[in-house]
Amino acid sequence: MSVRTAELPAATAAQIELETELVQLALRAAEHHPILKAVYAGPPQWLVEARRDPGTPEDLISKAHDLASRAKDAGHSYVAGQARSVAVQLEVSRGRTLPYDRMVSELLGVELEVPQPDEVGALRAEVEELAGRLEPSASSGAVTQWESRRLVSGEAKWDVAIETYVQGRRYAFGGEFPLEIRESLELIRITDEIWSVNLSWYPPSRITCEINVATPRTPETVAFEVAHNIYPGDYLHLAVLHQHAFKRQGHVAASIKLKNAPESVISEGIEEVAFLRLNPDPSAEQLLACKLEWLRRMATFAGALSLQVEGRGEDEVLAALAQDGFMDPARARFQLRLIKHPLWGPYQYTYLLGRKLVEEGDRRAVARGGQQEYLQYLYSSLHTPQTFLAGLNQILPA
Repeated sequence: MSVRTAELPAATAAQIELETELVQLALRAAEHHPILKAVYAGPPQWLVEARRDPGTPEDLISKAHDLASRAKDAGHSYVAGQARSVAVQLEVSRGRTLPYDRMVSELLGVELEVPQPDEVGALRAEVEELAGRLEPSASSGAVTQWESRRLVSGEAKWDVAIETYVQGRRYAFGGEFPLEIRESLELIRITDEIWSVNLSWYPPSRITCEINVATPRTPETVAFEVAHNIYPGDYLHLAVLHQHAFKRQGHVAASIKLKNAPESVISEGIEEVAFLRLNPDPSAEQLLACKLEWLRRMATFAGALSLQVEGRGEDEVLAALAQDGFMDPARARFQLRLIKHPLWGPYQYTYLLGRKLVEEGDRRAVARGGQQEYLQYLYSSLHTPQTFLAGLNQILPA
């Protein structure tokens, strides 16, 4: 495998100090609010200490706001944003209420931009056109007919998942990817959750990709989900952050992944385009599965706005999810559970904004002939929505 030797700058002593404070603070905060922490691969002793002495939410909130202010003054926007999100999530878990748009702003550090009707309409039309070409005999409901006709579960779904995993390993280890990683991942079957495919972390160091063989999906959708969760999506990103940004460059903040924080935006962007990165020349079925999942993200976000901002009833939101996202009742109810949650509801915006930013990063890298430099930057740097494209401009060839 050919691995590029160019390195992003190592962490400075001042950065390490702020990042260490952030990680230790986040570990303690997660003892009070477990949904905050997604994965941790830093010093095990810090996790032990956080469990032994988690502190009080009130003290942690005050320290998180103070850290955010000091990090901002020091020019470390990543730590500032992550620390602010820790504070806000603890505040919300303690009863603070915020309007939906302000919640998104404070958690992710962005101003919420609602997709325009023509953008949503164009994606829906593309989905319907692709389905119509694949189901020419359908007088109506081509999307539903295509999906229902091709659903797989059980061992057939497992086989598709493994095939995509093997394809992803070729991408990660076969010379296409510019950074060398080691894999420490288990693939397991589950049947007791509605998640179709999910990457999970079990302390202190076990990471599993759980394939729910009882939840039917089309083969192409299974492949989308596996690419999203493993290679070149979530697991590849985690491995690079932990093995390169943390272990080699010294960025302690890369040892932990938080949910509903500014970094989540770029993480989800990486995952949302992973399937097309793995399949740059997709078949009609692959493209339809990908665009259909993107449309469902938009429908779920619209549902969050309808419920949280417009005050519409749950039955109306469910009907819109089913119609606009081509969802069956079980999928629509599951998405409604997410958008009703005070913190998972705002998280729905990360998919839309993240994909938009990463797609623009992809475009700039191709235009300037810096795809390898871009992939290294994309996967190994500490990103916020505000710094991502600006930082990219600095590392691409002139």
